[in-house]
Amino acid sequence: MNEYDGELPLRNPVFSTELDRLLDLDRADLGVPEHPGLWERLRADRRPVARRGLLCPTCLNARPGRPEWMYLSLRQGRRIASHHNPRRRAHHEPRRAEREAYQERYARAAARDGHAVEIEPRAADGRCRAAVLVTGADGRRFGFEPQLSYVSARFVRRRDRIARQDGITAVWHTVDPKAPLIDRVPWARTDDLPAQAIREDRDLLVRGGVRRLRLLKCDHTAPGPCPVRGGGRCHRWHPNWEVLVPRIDDFVRRVAGGVYVPVTLRTAADGTLRFWAPEQDRRRYVANGGALAEPAARPSIPRQRGSSTGRREVECVRVREPRHHAPVPLLPPRDTGEPYVAAVTVDTPLSAHRVIPPVRAGHCAAGRIPCGVPGARLYPGGWYCDDHRPGAPR
Repeated sequence: MNEYDGELPLRNPVFSTELDRLLDLDRADLGVPEHPGLWERLRADRRPVARRGLLCPTCLNARPGRPEWMYLSLRQGRRIASHHNPRRRAHHEPRRAEREAYQERYARAAARDGHAVEIEPRAADGRCRAAVLVTGADGRRFGFEPQLSYVSARFVRRRDRIARQDGITAVWHTVDPKAPLIDRVPWARTDDLPAQAIREDRDLLVRGGVRRLRLLKCDHTAPGPCPVRGGGRCHRWHPNWEVLVPRIDDFVRRVAGGVYVPVTLRTAADGTLRFWAPEQDRRRYVANGGALAEPAARPSIPRQRGSSTGRREVECVRVREPRHHAPVPLLPPRDTGEPYVAAVTVDTPLSAHRVIPPVRAGHCAAGRIPCGVPGARLYPGGWYCDDHRPGAPR
């Protein structure tokens, strides 16, 4: 889970065979108002899990002959549906139906606000520019991307960079609280639901990736010590970003309308936080001394590459300095006759004053009276010829 958002475990959808319908854990009555107290009765059921009649709808659609039974629990005040099979960790079936359902949901929400919508528009080279492309306020374009399967952070950053080059702000949407794209790009997260529940006009909430600013007065009413001083109270206002949980439809409309903008911050551990926030909160944060970690512009040069259609297209690539340099060959020292180390005088137990003669580069320094043979090589202990080198037979 994302530690910054403090998100809870995935609740999962659940299907009741007794009622022959999908239960909505977001609603107090589970979406079945004709059966009051249904949640309490299900929680009080102590029969074996396989006899309670609660199934995973995703597994049921994928494997009708092998149903996965579920049980209900309450964690931190949140209703959770979990698989009874401990080896069942995640769903790996194709998510095309869920992806199409999210595309319809994005398009319906944006169109209701009068924004132009395109589903999976194609570029001139045949490349898909976005799952749903919305032209919002002031002609700005937003590409909503439901990412329901695992992708690496490197892949997401590359796709995000390509979208920016096309003049599109990518809006990444995930259902996995541990997705690598979290805090790598501006993101949003909802519960993992089946396609039928996504298409329904229900309260599908964004549970991570959206925040709002709250200014806290650092006085005796503050819940803790001053975050700047580390103790006491400074009687100033400190900005604090709180988790905001909007409906997915409102989120789409506010992003397209310019109400929500991406925000990037640095953490105390030199990490990066990325989320969506109201544009006016972003301005207030900067006005009250907050520092944003916006990505700095880097020089780029065009590079030709081949495309799958046989055409040539231009891609902007980052200019990088080489990390490793070829080793420089060592040349033998040039004997100038000058001392390499000046003569020094030391006190020893046998002699009050012992003079160590100068050492010249390339001359053997072995012995109390230096050997002085030219052509010596440098060892950790000094310059030595082959006869006096370390490890030479005596």
